[in-house]
Amino acid sequence: MPRSKNFIALLFFSFLSVPLIAQKISVHVFMDDRKANETSDTIFYDFGRKLKWPDFLGKPQPGAPWGAMTASGFSYGSSVREDDGNIDIEVGIYTFFIKSESWKKADISSSYHLEHEQHHFDITRLSAEKLMDDIRSAHFTTKNVSQVLNAIFDKVNDYNTAMQHQYDLETNNSMNVAKQTEWNQKINAEIDKIKNEK
Repeated sequence: MPRSKNFIALLFFSFLSVPLIAQKISVHVFMDDRKANETSDTIFYDFGRKLKWPDFLGKPQPGAPWGAMTASGFSYGSSVREDDGNIDIEVGIYTFFIKSESWKKADISSSYHLEHEQHHFDITRLSAEKLMDDIRSAHFTTKNVSQVLNAIFDKVNDYNTAMQHQYDLETNNSMNVAKQTEWNQKINAEIDKIKNEK
């Protein structure tokens, strides 16, 4: 079986302006289900749109021992509104795949290996779900909004990186068929769970 490796590309945007005194702080966090057309370099995560080999437009890394690489990541946009001393924090989270940074070798074309790459993207989406949950449970004050969001993002980024590495390690980059099957079942179940909750 060919080997694969994934690359996590993370972007971070935060535009916050918080007054010093507030009567009440409310937080609204949601999954920002963005859409992109087929000619875009970016694919936003969509339960109904699986990755295809033609999505992998980047040039293979010279000497890389794996057969493909998925460049995926998660990010968020945030805003803060103040009304009569009350603070409303809104955070929209999204997951993306970058075509020009994702690649495959010329001899890689199996559906088995493509599923391995899809699951790298799925793990990124599951990590975005964790980011959403962690923000919802965070304690915000008028003075710590930016710091708390940054800290949560960094923590979930580390979690995502560790999970991606564990996935490749246990499956031996898809070469361990038994372990790959276990991960397929595990990830599919987690994706189905959040899909059914929508």
